[in-house]
Amino acid sequence: MNNQIAVSADHLEVINEQMVLLSLDTSHLALALQEVQVDCAVSGGVIQAVIIALSGNAAISEDIADQLDGMLSAPQTEAADHE
Repeated sequence: MNNQIAVSADHLEVINEQMVLLSLDTSHLALALQEVQVDCAVSGGVIQAVIIALSGNAAISEDIADQLDGMLSAPQTEAADHE
């Protein structure tokens, strides 16, 4: 069974850029929500839960972007080693 899919480096670069932007957007949304002041404890708890979820998603997006960076730089490093 062959689990490999051919993907161009250009396509991976586009995906990587989108992951970086997603990470930045979710981080900014979490920071913005931290500035929201509410008197209701339930609303405050909901806001905190959303902040935690956004922060987690930002970290995951950043990790994926880092992995894609590694994949994109690996062939260049390997080619340089053979020259």
